[in-house]
Amino acid sequence: MHKLKSLIIVLSLMNCLNSYAQEKKLITFEEAVAIGLKNNVDVLKSSNELVALETNKTSTIMSFLPSVSADLSATRQEGQQFQLVEDGFEISNVQADRLSGGIGANLSIFEGFRKVNNYRIAELNKVAQEKALGRSKQELVFNIAQQYLQILLDEELLKIAEKNVQNQQDQLSRIRGFVEGGLRPQADLFSQQASVKQLELALIEAENTLLLDKASFASLLLLPPFTEFEIEKMDDVTNGIANMPQLQSLYEEALSQRLDLQQLQLQTESAQKNIAASRAAVYPSLSAFYNYSSQYSSLNDLSFRNQLTNLYPTNVVGLNLNIPIFSNFNNKANVSRAKVTYENNQLDVQNLKRTIFEDVQNAYLNYQAAEKRLEVSQVAATSAEEAYNIQSQRYDEGLANLSELAVANQNFVSAQSNAQQARFTYLFQQIIVDYQVGILNVDSL
Repeated sequence: MHKLKSLIIVLSLMNCLNSYAQEKKLITFEEAVAIGLKNNVDVLKSSNELVALETNKTSTIMSFLPSVSADLSATRQEGQQFQLVEDGFEISNVQADRLSGGIGANLSIFEGFRKVNNYRIAELNKVAQEKALGRSKQELVFNIAQQYLQILLDEELLKIAEKNVQNQQDQLSRIRGFVEGGLRPQADLFSQQASVKQLELALIEAENTLLLDKASFASLLLLPPFTEFEIEKMDDVTNGIANMPQLQSLYEEALSQRLDLQQLQLQTESAQKNIAASRAAVYPSLSAFYNYSSQYSSLNDLSFRNQLTNLYPTNVVGLNLNIPIFSNFNNKANVSRAKVTYENNQLDVQNLKRTIFEDVQNAYLNYQAAEKRLEVSQVAATSAEEAYNIQSQRYDEGLANLSELAVANQNFVSAQSNAQQARFTYLFQQIIVDYQVGILNVDSL
């Protein structure tokens, strides 16, 4: 009975572990971008702001139409009332019910082109927000790519660490055989045991680094807590320096493609229109209006319909001209503030252009260095591997000591790590160039 219970517990644990493993999903880069665009708070806020600006644009369009309003009032009056009679007047208690209502329309004819400029401002602000949303998406894709590649690098470094531990454990077994056979001193065995433990510690650090970076990646995508996932490998991008445009061409393309620059230029144009809109307050304004009203009173003997349609209806049509004379310098102050905003935006545009040049230049130079570093590191890794194999053979033959073998192994592992880091740095530098130029694809790389 006890064995049966133990078997059930073991099977249950295995089932839980299998279910846990099955829940781990594979995420491609395209899926990661799609998840990020769907969940990212900054992108969602930017999208909401775009909806608000679209509504504001619609409001400015509708402002060209007449404004129409209606009113309705119902009252009851109770109390004494004086009434004239032939021989004087008399006082009587009266209860009167009254109903009145009307409808009015107002149409602005001229307001110093304020509404026209407000519409243009709303349109420019909306387009500027579209550019801001696009740049937010590019920035998110950039961050996703950075962490995605970092996880891939962590996985490669973890494989190197695991392989190194396994190789050194195998080496430990060989050294133990040499020591037992009297071919090597006991110190070599202890030194190798210490080296293996140090490598196991390095392996633990590599595993922890991978887990931490995956946690940061999950946080960036706003994945549900405890989501288990793996990421798909990416193909190496091999544009090469020969295919990379020159710095001048990249900078010119960045000036035409960078969405944050386009956003600021649109905001500057909007600020210029705001100057004209502010000046509208100093011009006379002309509007046309129409009002229709009627009422009903229970004191009148005429019918409800006759009172509303024949006795009391009034129609009023007119023009209203408003000429500003003195506004306590408020209009001048508004125009002055609008000019300052416009001039500051112009300065921001020039400053951003200089920043873009620095960004593109740094990305271009780092890309060149990354490609050269990749070539050198690959050669170094091959040479270090050959050197380690030679030293390992010499050690087995008794021609080299353990220190020489340890140095060769350390150089080999370091060269492997440097080669992988150079590889992923090169991949990321290509993404940085696209991001700084403003041509980073928000759907895939």
